[in-house]
Amino acid sequence: MEKSLEIKLAEKLNISQAEADRIWKALEEALVESIVEDPEFRLRGFGTFVTVNRPAQQIKHPVSGQTYDIPAYKAVDFRASARLRAAVNPELQIEEDND
Repeated sequence: MEKSLEIKLAEKLNISQAEADRIWKALEEALVESIVEDPEFRLRGFGTFVTVNRPAQQIKHPVSGQTYDIPAYKAVDFRASARLRAAVNPELQIEEDND
């Protein structure tokens, strides 16, 4: 999937795939840095990445019944913008928001 995105980027910008790969890697790095720095990072027209804290929990293996402790950790949730939701669901009437 990542390669196809790089190919589309190269085609849309009329650049080489090597240049598209370089742009994609820089964009990916900038996105990760931004999400780490800002717990609610918004990409207008695309969506919002939200850092959330997941609490520690105990889970039980369904077959063996053995209990495992899962420590607390941070996760990243994604909330799609109205524009992205409308593109994925063209049959639905989704009003644009200012994402």
